[in-house]
Amino acid sequence: MTTTSIVIIILLAYVAIMFLVGKYAGKRIHSFRDAIAAPGQTTLWLLVGSAIGSHIGSGFVVGGAEYGALYGIGGAWYGIACGLSYLAVAAISGFIYRNKFISVSDYFTQRYRGKAPRLIYSIATICGVISALAGQLLAGRAIFQALGMPSRWGVVLTAVVALILANLSGLLGSMAASSLQSVIIFFGIVVAFAAAFIYAGPQVLTQLPETYFDPIPFDGEFLVSITLPLILSALVYQMGFQTIVSTKSAKTAFWGYTLAGLILLPIAFIPPVLGMFGRQLFPELAPSAVFMELLMTKLPPVVAAIILAAIICAVIASCNGSYVAVATSFVHDIYQGMLAPQADSKTCRRLMLVVDVAACGVAILLALRMNDIIQLLSMGYSILAAGCLVPFFGGVLWKRGTTAGALASAVVGIAATIGSTLGLIHLPYASITSVALAAVVFVGVSLVCPDPKKE
Repeated sequence: MTTTSIVIIILLAYVAIMFLVGKYAGKRIHSFRDAIAAPGQTTLWLLVGSAIGSHIGSGFVVGGAEYGALYGIGGAWYGIACGLSYLAVAAISGFIYRNKFISVSDYFTQRYRGKAPRLIYSIATICGVISALAGQLLAGRAIFQALGMPSRWGVVLTAVVALILANLSGLLGSMAASSLQSVIIFFGIVVAFAAAFIYAGPQVLTQLPETYFDPIPFDGEFLVSITLPLILSALVYQMGFQTIVSTKSAKTAFWGYTLAGLILLPIAFIPPVLGMFGRQLFPELAPSAVFMELLMTKLPPVVAAIILAAIICAVIASCNGSYVAVATSFVHDIYQGMLAPQADSKTCRRLMLVVDVAACGVAILLALRMNDIIQLLSMGYSILAAGCLVPFFGGVLWKRGTTAGALASAVVGIAATIGSTLGLIHLPYASITSVALAAVVFVGVSLVCPDPKKE
């Protein structure tokens, strides 16, 4: 039996298990709020596992190995940023938990006047999360392509299966599935790491160019683009708020994200090293293919199949979270928060499915047109950071921050990011510059346009 056949069999078994987990979690959903927040149901280790799982299936492993083949050990920077982002989230988790903010829009409603700030953040979140969702789908495409199957199947099947699971199991089921896959992938990449050293030996790495051992093999602007947006956007990322509110206590939220960050930091070096091995062993292959080829040819078929199937399922679990985040932004923030506050749970669950189907279609189109996993993920994170970071922290830290300042900063930050991404304008260090522009506008407009005094 070929490795591909074994992968398909194990993948089907994994998906069946995920559906069972989703069905079990679905029994705990009694309202729309349960589906998107699961208040008080997340334990410490469930949070740790799901947080690790949300990164470890796509950009962290697949993208990290690809960047390792391209740049060497410096390919670990995206993974390092993943760990640092969780340490940043841990620092603000107490504030989010105490106030029970399911989203930043909940904070905006409390802090600023009118509905416009809530709408701006919700739109920015939807755009950012869909971009991140497309980045996850690229990992599915890469794996299917490595198995000799049509790459489009990887995009479409991953997106559709995740869509079904997200609406079946909600936030809690997504976290449980993500935790399961993170454990399997963690041990899998460690086994792959050990196998690469045993099979090829460390001397293989010494044959690579010296630049492959440079800790920063690219220019500063590229380094910033793959790290800072991720770290900054984590502070206002939808799923972060939802998972924090779902925990049993503020202490659980803090230590859950702290442990997840500390665990990811050293693991971040494993995928790039595997990519370096693959680059030397398979010099004729594209960087995006060497990790899969390493697994398929240098590991026992069953071990390789388990790792690949687990990565696909981890990607699916991460996509689940993205669907839940998009539905929360549209249904909770816009529909319930602005249009129909009295809408019942049944209506909201139906609308959740409609919104997720639309997000699924857009993400598939993006994934079919893009090629770089980490760059696509970073684009989504940049939109979130540029549009939402300044209004959030500006409102928390500066009492004179106003509604007009929040709106103007969000519009300028998002416009600067999109304009730079599309090549309409040139911004050096765009991920920093766009946030800096948003901060300047926030302060300036707030000083010029103060909020009316409360009667």
